[in-house]
Amino acid sequence: MQSNYYDSKEFTDTLARYEDAMNKGKTLYLDSDQLADIAEYYHWMGYPAKALAAADYALSLFEGATAPLVLKARMALLNENNPEKAEVLAEQITDKTDLEYFYIKAEILVATNQGEKADLFLEASGEQLDDLDYLDFVLDSAILFIDYEYVELAKKWLKKSDETDQEDYREVEGRIKYYEGDYKDSERIFNSLIDKNPYSAYYWDLLASAQLANGQFSEAISSCEYAIAINPNDEDALLYKGQALMQLKNDEEAIEYFDRLSQVRSSNVDGYLNTANCLFHLERYEEGLAALRKAETRAKRHYPDRLPEIYQEEAFTYSHIGQKERALAYLDKMEQFVEVDRCELMVSRAHILCENGDDAHAQIYYKRALEESRYQPGIMLRVAVSLYDNSILQVAYNILCTLTPGDLDKQPQSYAYLALCAHDLGLHEEYIAHLKKAVEADPASAKSLLSTLFPEDMEPQEYVNYASDNPL
Repeated sequence: MQSNYYDSKEFTDTLARYEDAMNKGKTLYLDSDQLADIAEYYHWMGYPAKALAAADYALSLFEGATAPLVLKARMALLNENNPEKAEVLAEQITDKTDLEYFYIKAEILVATNQGEKADLFLEASGEQLDDLDYLDFVLDSAILFIDYEYVELAKKWLKKSDETDQEDYREVEGRIKYYEGDYKDSERIFNSLIDKNPYSAYYWDLLASAQLANGQFSEAISSCEYAIAINPNDEDALLYKGQALMQLKNDEEAIEYFDRLSQVRSSNVDGYLNTANCLFHLERYEEGLAALRKAETRAKRHYPDRLPEIYQEEAFTYSHIGQKERALAYLDKMEQFVEVDRCELMVSRAHILCENGDDAHAQIYYKRALEESRYQPGIMLRVAVSLYDNSILQVAYNILCTLTPGDLDKQPQSYAYLALCAHDLGLHEEYIAHLKKAVEADPASAKSLLSTLFPEDMEPQEYVNYASDNPL
């Protein structure tokens, strides 16, 4: 649901009536969809207890109603990481022919990494539908899969639709291109959607995300400005504009947008996380830590699954200012989360030890991470990046050079690190070769990681010619 609906008079009047009745202990008869909208609003605003109360109130009036049970199931799935509870709630839905029942059952499977089972379930469910419902069903199924980045399954379901002029069809098509790394084509598709609906902040957000990924930071800023003009509280636009400004080294202005993001919704942690990154770039570490503590407070209340990410940022910050023991203590906090990759945690521990001069113990953890992961490419990249950041260039380069072309293509930022290492080691021919791949595979990473090697405002597409004309 778009946030601008929550600003409409229709919704705000309904919400005011609901809150007045609840405060006075009175019964208010709204239909189940109206109550579900209120519950969705509270969920979106980061008030899970209020969201559940509204959903439960709807169910007290309309037992087995689809919308409130779908919301409760999604909250159990996404907020509580409890798919078993989500399944029980979904099965309480009375109308098991409702499309939303099919979608939540499939989403439970998709969210628990059972994409193929979700595909089979939706195939079987679709056989029960008439032709008119099936047209919507195939597109909604494609949207579900692309929301969880199951690109091939999204493509499969999109092919079932012949409604190629539908906005939903074009949106999924553009998002597929985005996840396949074809940012130019996704940009073209999102622009075509904007041509038909120039007042959709959502489409401007999609365009900005493609431009960000393609290293077109100035263009992304322009797209975000259109979205913000349509909806000043557009969270994605505020986030993307701040990130684009940060990539252009305009940290002070970026902080303004991240601050606005933090004010829009009380549960949002991204504003404070990104503010902290800007403050670190500006070497204002104590202020950055204060921003991280605010992010931590919000995450504990609203999104506990974000805590490992925040703890890691706090650990790295304390490490950078020489407080090794405090940094390691934050890594210890991460161990309580089952979803944290143990090998990644070992790399983080090694990084902190290495940064603070304990090379012997750092080497032990680097080695353990590689061996216990069985030299998984993602861990190899993380080790190499850590070593590069700690100025152990030759070892970092050697590790990156052992990655196969397939491994590198799956982690395209690897090419930018290969180029960095080759540049710093004075390997000109290798540098040019890696630079070319970096610009082709991941322009955003190339711009972010390599821009200091080139004149200010130079676009990534110009890097190779400039580097070729200016030997190391």
